[in-house]
Amino acid sequence: MDQKSRYRGKWSYNWEGPFIVEKVYSGNAYVIRELNSNASKVMNGKYLK
Repeated sequence: MDQKSRYRGKWSYNWEGPFIVEKVYSGNAYVIRELNSNASKVMNGKYLK
């Protein structure tokens, strides 16, 4: 079970990388997936580093 950092609150990381970018949408949206998992997540590009 994921736990959020006490100090970072809602800004704590949900996932640990590395990631694979599966799909890129217009408007700076990305579908990313962890290397060791099949779960995908849609992310706004301004939050990716």
